[in-house]
Amino acid sequence: MDLSVLSDVSQFPLLYAFVIGLVTAIGPCPLSANVTAIAYVSSKFTSSKDTILAGTLYTIGRAATYGILGLLVFLFGAAVMDNAPMLQDYEKIIIGPILVLVGVVMLELVRPGISIGDGLKTRYGLELSRKGTLGAFFLGIVFALAFCPYTAVMFFGLLIPLALDSSYIGMSYPLLFGVGTGLPVLVFAVLLGVSATFAKVYIARIVKAEPYVRKTLGVVFLLYGSYLTLSYLLSII
Repeated sequence: MDLSVLSDVSQFPLLYAFVIGLVTAIGPCPLSANVTAIAYVSSKFTSSKDTILAGTLYTIGRAATYGILGLLVFLFGAAVMDNAPMLQDYEKIIIGPILVLVGVVMLELVRPGISIGDGLKTRYGLELSRKGTLGAFFLGIVFALAFCPYTAVMFFGLLIPLALDSSYIGMSYPLLFGVGTGLPVLVFAVLLGVSATFAKVYIARIVKAEPYVRKTLGVVFLLYGSYLTLSYLLSII
């Protein structure tokens, strides 16, 4: 049992990396950030073209930030693993507990209240909201860097181990993760360009469905992580 078991969940690991980002986007903390971004997009622009452009730039900003951060972590992690082969044995005991932790956080059995990026959002969010469409790009960067515990667990706990276990193709995973985290804002921007009423219905449905989707996935992660952990423990007894 190693980290490749995670990629076996899907026959399309690139799509799986994107889905991890999409699941992250509807978590409590990231959803709040995206709703803030949606409010920014809907209040600052009147033309459909500018609204869609702002949503696109916001998503690109998030994707670029996670892509660069993930690349740095990937290169560092790959170097450590190459120069310390004995660490590779720990793959067998990492993924199960990580999935359990993700499940616990998604089910809100533990509610960490610390976000390292609250200061970033407070300090720069309002200022960037005055910078037009280009401000949406930098708003995406700031919100991506505003890691809350939930996002950190999904990014460093699920995505990075999967990337490290996938050779150089894994360097593209953080970029796809970033696209997934910003996609709800882009979709909203497109819908807003078509119909403001329909766009409001869209965001209302996302907010309403979020607890059910998150808790369902939380149960899946918790059960699967427990299964992997128990299987490993039984294998060494």
